[in-house]
Amino acid sequence: IVEITSSFFLLEFISPLFYFIGSAQAVEDLKREFISAQSDKPVTLDCKLEHQTGDKNQFWYKLISGQEPQEVATKLKEKDTGSLSLGFDKLGFKLHDNFSLTIEQPNKAHEGMYFCGQDGNTNKFSKGTFVAVKAFQTLSPGEAVNLQCTVQPNNQPADQQVFWFRSSAGRSFPEIIFTHHSSSSSSSSSSNRQCEISSSKDGCVFNFTKNIFNTTDTGTYYCAVASCGRIIIGDGTPVDFSKLYFFI
Repeated sequence: IVEITSSFFLLEFISPLFYFIGSAQAVEDLKREFISAQSDKPVTLDCKLEHQTGDKNQFWYKLISGQEPQEVATKLKEKDTGSLSLGFDKLGFKLHDNFSLTIEQPNKAHEGMYFCGQDGNTNKFSKGTFVAVKAFQTLSPGEAVNLQCTVQPNNQPADQQVFWFRSSAGRSFPEIIFTHHSSSSSSSSSSNRQCEISSSKDGCVFNFTKNIFNTTDTGTYYCAVASCGRIIIGDGTPVDFSKLYFFI
């Protein structure tokens, strides 16, 4: 069984940033960047700040939705070089003299939003860069694919539906292939029990397993949540026999 995780957030990812910066008075360009990384290719994040000077303390932070910011690296103004923070020194990060940060072999543990900054009379932060990791798996005919759709903890209303649908070449419209229904009035339903069993601090997880027998089962699989009059669509997962492409 090949397992795929498709996660999405109903709130803008930038929201926790305001908790993160606290009393900071300047945040440069809140438009975020997105990097789709491959597990076999290093990724380098540059610390770009206007009016950046060497007489300020510098730092890197990693932000994951629903969690407190994590300090990745620091460089004190009286030091020539910086250092990785405890824990991150063993996760495949490399800190350069110019304070750029390299992820040497990206994996799931590296996913998140990264910010660099410097202190002073006014604390300054760069725009965030979100790193997602693309992985590759071999898929054989008849093999089962387990897809997961995670709804974040703060975004789980009492009544919601999760749909799985597939889009493929030659079809005019996407095909709905499975539906989960979660309702406070139907607590005995199997979909509710599945959600409760799979739930964690990271959110409510809906699972769907599909055997890929032939080309009619291939295509791009999506999960979507219908709640409060809105439909939120997760990342698409292209599936074919030669390779399985997905974001971890």
